[in-house]
Amino acid sequence: MPLLRSAVLRSVLILSITQIIGWGALFMAISVTGEAMAVDLGLSRATIFLGPTLMLVVMAVCSPPIAGLYRRFGARPVLAAGSLLAAPGLFLLAVSYEPIGYFAAWAIFGIAGAACLTTSAHVFLAELAGEGARRAIGAQMLFMALAPSLSWPVTDFLEAQFGWRSVSVIYGCVMLFVCLPLHLFALPKTTVGGSVGASAAADGAKPSADHRRILALITVAIALNGFITWGFQLVVIDLFRSFDVADYLAVGFGSAIGVVQMSARLFDFLGGNRWNGLATGLVAALIMPICLIVLAIGGGTEWSILLFLLLYGLSSGAMSVSRATMPLVFFTPAEYAGVAARLGLPLNLAFAAAPPFFTYVLSSYGNRAALTFAFISSLGTLASMVVLHRLARFHKSGA
Repeated sequence: MPLLRSAVLRSVLILSITQIIGWGALFMAISVTGEAMAVDLGLSRATIFLGPTLMLVVMAVCSPPIAGLYRRFGARPVLAAGSLLAAPGLFLLAVSYEPIGYFAAWAIFGIAGAACLTTSAHVFLAELAGEGARRAIGAQMLFMALAPSLSWPVTDFLEAQFGWRSVSVIYGCVMLFVCLPLHLFALPKTTVGGSVGASAAADGAKPSADHRRILALITVAIALNGFITWGFQLVVIDLFRSFDVADYLAVGFGSAIGVVQMSARLFDFLGGNRWNGLATGLVAALIMPICLIVLAIGGGTEWSILLFLLLYGLSSGAMSVSRATMPLVFFTPAEYAGVAARLGLPLNLAFAAAPPFFTYVLSSYGNRAALTFAFISSLGTLASMVVLHRLARFHKSGA
């Protein structure tokens, strides 16, 4: 059997393109344009970066209602609608001169992102690939590791040539004339009505308490892990600087994390079906507290930072795949849409809270406090993963 069927492979490539564009336009561009925005709008840099936090909060609120749209229409039209809505949000950002317009644009990004970003892409692949969904999602996430490497240089070039407002207009046009047609016309149609209805009937036969327990444990595990990874994502360079590491080394070390994360995703993808999302997540959860201990004990020496980068990159890269595929261990591909949408609320709230939290702790109490909070969260993730692993074994033996 080929690694990926042709229709699935085509969809993985299309969604990789649209996801890189979508995340780059709606979320990552501000890493480049934020300083110019702050000057132009007369806002502090901290206020400017409340925009992405607002986006993630709105995405969280919108995720559960979108589950109904998946059931009725499938993920393809939801992806298309999100691409369509993203364009006016980007155009609004381009003409914003007051905080109200600026934050209104980010609120629109949140609604659009809930429809056209990661969850909908994974739901579509689950609809299309069925039992092969884990492999398809893993392949798509492998390509997604390139998002910062592609979006930041492109955004930097466009801003230097045209300014940040024109960048927003350009990205709005790309969402409208590239992502929307790709979602509408290039992705194959999937049949969701029958399979979803069948899964709903099957759900009724399952003990609701067991269902809720599994969902709660998955939520705790990946929310606590995401709290660390999303929190450190924006402050890792400042974390290294707090250990009196030279600025050029701190930036270089921080930039290396993405390479290790991509290597972890590639390793998981090449592993095929030899392990599932739960096994991957359990190993990742075990590595995370170890890497935090290494950095704390090493006190920011070069060997401790290098070992931290290796272990942290492997853990966060593997867990990013596990986050998307772990529900498939307990739920059918037809049930995946509802589960993923329900997980979106707590997860996006955790991701939104993490960067400002770790920024505050690091600046107010120092690196030891930041590492302590991260270590406690990592233990919570590990404990949840161990319980899930036991539940999975019991589930399999009882099947």
